[in-house]
Amino acid sequence: MDVGPAPAEIKVPSSRKRRRVEDVKPVRVPSKASTRSKTANTPAPATRVAKRLRHTVSTGRALAAQPATRVFALWRQDGHYYAGTVHSFQTGTKYLIKFDDETEDQVDVAMLRRCELRVGDAVILCHGNLRGTVVDVGQMESESVTVEVDDGSDTTRSEYATSDVRIASRAVQSHWKDRTLTADSIVTIIRPKSLRATLSPSGMSLMSATSFKHKKPFAKTGFVVTLTVRNKHPEQMKDSVMLAIKHNGGTVIDDWSSIFPMEGTHSQSNKRWIASQENFKFKPKPEFEGLERVFLLADDYNQKPKFLVALALGIPCLSNEWIRDDYLKKQTSPDWQPVLLPAGFSETLSARVSQLVDLDWGNCKEHLTDIISNTVASKLFSGKTILCLGSDLVPLPSRGGRKGGSDATQDASRVVPWIMICMGASRVEAVTEAKFASKDLPAYDYVIVKEATDFPKDLEDDVTLAHVPWVKDCLISGRLLTLPSRR
Repeated sequence: MDVGPAPAEIKVPSSRKRRRVEDVKPVRVPSKASTRSKTANTPAPATRVAKRLRHTVSTGRALAAQPATRVFALWRQDGHYYAGTVHSFQTGTKYLIKFDDETEDQVDVAMLRRCELRVGDAVILCHGNLRGTVVDVGQMESESVTVEVDDGSDTTRSEYATSDVRIASRAVQSHWKDRTLTADSIVTIIRPKSLRATLSPSGMSLMSATSFKHKKPFAKTGFVVTLTVRNKHPEQMKDSVMLAIKHNGGTVIDDWSSIFPMEGTHSQSNKRWIASQENFKFKPKPEFEGLERVFLLADDYNQKPKFLVALALGIPCLSNEWIRDDYLKKQTSPDWQPVLLPAGFSETLSARVSQLVDLDWGNCKEHLTDIISNTVASKLFSGKTILCLGSDLVPLPSRGGRKGGSDATQDASRVVPWIMICMGASRVEAVTEAKFASKDLPAYDYVIVKEATDFPKDLEDDVTLAHVPWVKDCLISGRLLTLPSRR
């Protein structure tokens, strides 16, 4: 079996903060709470009231006793927001935040939000790493909310303290814009104290990687599966992977177009096709509407459309051994980072290149619903207009019902315009011949043909010309490479 060397296993340390167990509220469901605790040099406050000390504010106004501002603040080591109290002003626009687990950090005011949970907010439980939704905020004044959790088998509602949950950074960016703070609205604890050095991240401030086992570890998780042409037993392997996915509560997605309808506008008797960023949205078929995260599974890296679309969108491409082996061993690890496949082999760099993905991918639904805004994926054609020139590059019109999978050889090149939309292009046009283009060729940022042999002759020097292999190599390399020679 002609298979390249397996990618080296990557050990990804956990960097999540852990809470003190003695703060856990009695209404918590025991089976969903971690029994881990951390060693503290100072005793935990007896009650939350102790953290809300009355104090004076030093401003130009008269001194007045007010409670310290409670916030959700960014913990940079793992990119999540945790509950804490504003302790003191530091320098510039930064404040010292005392988190509820007694860790601390200097956080810029731009990374602070009011400690105000609302119905519908997506949260992640600090213990168990389960995602949930806030359904009741009647006790928010005492910093307690009701969270609904669906683990794939049961839906439960339990009361949690704000210190029991964390918020994904992507969710804050999307839905917490009206909960920002300004310097004038922040009240600090008047207790001057120099910032003591902390060993963050450390065992004191990081949550160890718990092996919390969900009944359905892949509930609300979709998988697109693709195999390399080198695989000698594709059907057998695909069947075993799909069996493992379904056994663990996951959903098999036949093609990316099932959740991202790839529809543009045809004209000129289907000789011209145009699409823009606005045409690419998360709009799943009814059977996939409940998905909250997606992955691609493959036996190795490849250049099939499914794999390239995932790379362009920043969707993690994982080895199918992750789910297949764990299924055979009757256990499944929630950590997907160690099984990331290479993005591919870059011919220009003469090297296998790693993927550029958000290591917290899937911790909130916004990664999926706002996928075109993924800031981690390398949007190499961001804001560019592109013309794909050649009949093989024009997507076929819909004939009602889905065509065969986009991995089919005869359709592969027709997905190229969509790959460039996923790579950030603001507008992509595909035409069978140059005469059907809506503008003169120099007006486009790039003109792309299928192969170097398809370069038009006697083309103006002010036309930026490239071919599909160059686009693929740029995507794999994560950078814009030198344009291919026209000769």
